[in-house]
Amino acid sequence: MKVLRLVLPVLLLLGTPAMAVEFKGQNIDGQKLPAKAYYYATGGVYKVQVSFHNKRATIYFDDGNQTTIQLNQQVITDSNNIEGFGKLGQYPINSTFSIGLVSDNNWLGSSDGQLRQSNPLEGLWKISLE
Repeated sequence: MKVLRLVLPVLLLLGTPAMAVEFKGQNIDGQKLPAKAYYYATGGVYKVQVSFHNKRATIYFDDGNQTTIQLNQQVITDSNNIEGFGKLGQYPINSTFSIGLVSDNNWLGSSDGQLRQSNPLEGLWKISLE
């Protein structure tokens, strides 16, 4: 019985399929593809390259910067409407939490007396594959 308790979790882990991003039934994880990225917070459209890994996309900008976003869907049905969430300077570690640097100095208790109002679209991206 003890052996079964040790072996069963290992078998379940080995039998779990890898979660890959799919487009037209094909696994596209790891491929760097040309795309355009629209950032809802600023309205900016950027010519980029994007690579997918599991349920994440890394957006590579022409100036050498990059950001990683958590995708809303794992199976891409429309290559012109791939949405995800990720703030600049942040890296998602799971579906709830991310780590990274804060890009401004507007902390609680700052001397300007006003709290910064957050943009509800900050962090939302739309990718269109070319």
